[in-house]
Amino acid sequence: MDYKKELVEYAKLCEIKGLVNALEGNVSILDREKNLLYITPTGTRKATLEEEDVAVLEFDSEKQLSGKKASSEYRLHKAAYLARKDCNAVIHSHCEALTSFAIRGEDVVCDAMALFRIVKGRAKCLPYGQPGTVEIAKGIEEAISDSPICLLGNHGVICIAPTLDKCEAWLEGLEGATKTMLLAKQSGELKPIPGFWEQF
Repeated sequence: MDYKKELVEYAKLCEIKGLVNALEGNVSILDREKNLLYITPTGTRKATLEEEDVAVLEFDSEKQLSGKKASSEYRLHKAAYLARKDCNAVIHSHCEALTSFAIRGEDVVCDAMALFRIVKGRAKCLPYGQPGTVEIAKGIEEAISDSPICLLGNHGVICIAPTLDKCEAWLEGLEGATKTMLLAKQSGELKPIPGFWEQF
């Protein structure tokens, strides 16, 4: 697999979809076999990212081997990879709808839309942690133990998956569903799906 090529492709897609922007958000892939972390660099617009820009780090030592300076959020990504051995891709986003819950310190809870089955009806919100430090990931092990998505208090959201394709799809889907839920709430109460919580 060409990890740099795939990372560039999905980083650009994430910017097109509004999941990341020039200043916020980052994307990574972990090559567990070679113990290498590929992550978008700091201060680089994802839409213009080139393969030579991709930051490559030794996963265990965190020593940077090549590319531009890694995003300071690599510690957040590392925490997610350590928490879930089935996780090989991470997207950290400041997408509008999900982040609106994060800055209120609230879980996203919905039993009225099938897509929320991705997170078993609830995307948990972690307490605030200083960006770029290990504190931002405090509690992430429990929050993503049975869910691919959790919120970061006063900050944003993180999504994990076995592949970047699934990671981007799940994040894009849940962000869209959250926007729809918020719109529906403006006109009244949501109608729960019968038996929604019984399936988990």
